[in-house]
Amino acid sequence: MEGVIDAVTRDLLTRTPGFDWAVTEFVRVVDARLPPRVFHRHCPELARPGVTTPSGVPVQLQLLGSDPEALAANARQALRLGATALDLNFGCPAKLVNRHDGGASLLRDPRRVHAAVSAVSRAVGDEIPVTAKIRLGFSDRRLALACALATQEAGARRLVVHGRTRDEGYRPPAHWEWIGRIHQRLSIPVVANGDIWTLEDYWKARTLSGCRDVMLGRGALADPWLAGRIRHWQTTGERLPDTPWQARARILADFAALQRSTLPARVVTALIKQWLNHMRQGDPEAASRFQAVKRLRNLDELLAGLEPPATATRPPSSVRADHRTETA
Repeated sequence: MEGVIDAVTRDLLTRTPGFDWAVTEFVRVVDARLPPRVFHRHCPELARPGVTTPSGVPVQLQLLGSDPEALAANARQALRLGATALDLNFGCPAKLVNRHDGGASLLRDPRRVHAAVSAVSRAVGDEIPVTAKIRLGFSDRRLALACALATQEAGARRLVVHGRTRDEGYRPPAHWEWIGRIHQRLSIPVVANGDIWTLEDYWKARTLSGCRDVMLGRGALADPWLAGRIRHWQTTGERLPDTPWQARARILADFAALQRSTLPARVVTALIKQWLNHMRQGDPEAASRFQAVKRLRNLDELLAGLEPPATATRPPSSVRADHRTETA
């Protein structure tokens, strides 16, 4: 979710109950220990007690890299800066990242996955938990289980599995049943991820994977109240109405208001279009609005095209449940 789930977005998405924790965009680790400002840029929540969003949802700092020593050095740096948990990214499918030996590229060799997780686990000891995220392999699924077991054996305390290989990218379907094969073999918690856009998707993912928890990424952007809808259904059995366009428009307007004080208007305009593009998934009104504004370059004109009302009708808030919905 590089370039998508920044601190402002995390703040907005977690204002409605539903998420148990969030993960930052990855901090790219190459061959040196990064200065504190890099960590604070990716995770401004480090300045908050407990490293949480303003609404109190814990935020986990994510590292991406392949050099065990460099990862360990940056894990210790993150620990000194107050990080309460570290996640390791072995799932990014981006060509540039993989070409530079990061993300999913390590899934071609489970030993490299083990070395990276082990180095970070040893670096922080028992002070904070280390978790990991993988895909079902790079080009195929032959090493999916081996890579998953490698994270566990190296000290990861939880594993998120995206139900596709790197080469499959984001093309549907996500293979939730394959996540189930991993879940059956690991003793640490396994979290299902990929193609969870609706309440029905959530239930299918849980049923086919056997996982207690799911992680929302693009689905949380497509419907910012999906986590709350899942939580409400878990605890009441009641299906909430679909998120109205007024609520979607309001969160985009709130996003613009928070971002335009620190970012150039053209950047905010591009970010709103990017978010609205995600909202097109399964929502005809969002798709129509995107087509109407996608060529606009002026931020105020874009916001006018979204027509956010003075007050928006938000879906009912959710309540706490035994089953958790987690986000990247």
